[in-house]
Amino acid sequence: MEKLLLVDMDKCTGCKQCTLACSLTKEDLFDPKRGRIKILKKEDIALGIQLVCEQCETYPCVASCPDGALSRDEATGIITVDEKLCTSQGACVDACIYHAIQLHPETKHPMFCDLCGGEPYCVKHCVPGALLWVDKSDEMIKDKKKLRSARMNMYRDLKKEAA
Repeated sequence: MEKLLLVDMDKCTGCKQCTLACSLTKEDLFDPKRGRIKILKKEDIALGIQLVCEQCETYPCVASCPDGALSRDEATGIITVDEKLCTSQGACVDACIYHAIQLHPETKHPMFCDLCGGEPYCVKHCVPGALLWVDKSDEMIKDKKKLRSARMNMYRDLKKEAA
């Protein structure tokens, strides 16, 4: 059965365990800048906002890549990077409507969640249970969209405050 990653900011404490777990599995070191999940924190209200690849329906990152280095698996929705084709222009970073892509600090290739090929390591290490790996259903798709919308609204509000 297909699965979905649900991300609930109301449960997130901003501990960044998910980001550290991600960087460990992907980079073999603990470095939140190398994790494929970004956590924005608003300390005064103990809020963490997760920015992670949503394996969205429109995948503008793939279309934006002038080198054709990004592709999407139709069955899983997972986006992958062909590093041999990537010239690190960063068009995908700008195209991502969920602000989930960043460039690797050394290679400058795009970094984003690939769901660890179907077993997201971050979920196992999310102590407050803000990340869930669930069976895909119409109800779970609705929940995912609702949770994503709440995170993006809060993200926009934080960006306005910072400006």
